[in-house]
Amino acid sequence: MEQLVSVVIRGEQYTIRAAEDPSYIRQVAAYVDAKLDGVVKGSQALPPTKAIVLASLNIADELFKAEAERERSERLIAVKLGTLSELLSTALGEGANGPQGVD
Repeated sequence: MEQLVSVVIRGEQYTIRAAEDPSYIRQVAAYVDAKLDGVVKGSQALPPTKAIVLASLNIADELFKAEAERERSERLIAVKLGTLSELLSTALGEGANGPQGVD
């Protein structure tokens, strides 16, 4: 169910309509606010629109890097699962043939 959540970003209040938990929306807004603060601290004379664009680029960069890391992790997991599957198949195949010891 959607609800209205009030947040403050760079001193301006915004009312957000969202289905997510209000605490989550506030957390996201605080993150955006912190990113904007970081950009503005780097250049006090930066126009608000440019600060928003630079903060957006920083957030998008983080997103792209996180996505690349997730994909890398998924590939690594797939390789490890493949290796594990081969080892299990080999072990089960040897078990079906009986003990391999010398009489």
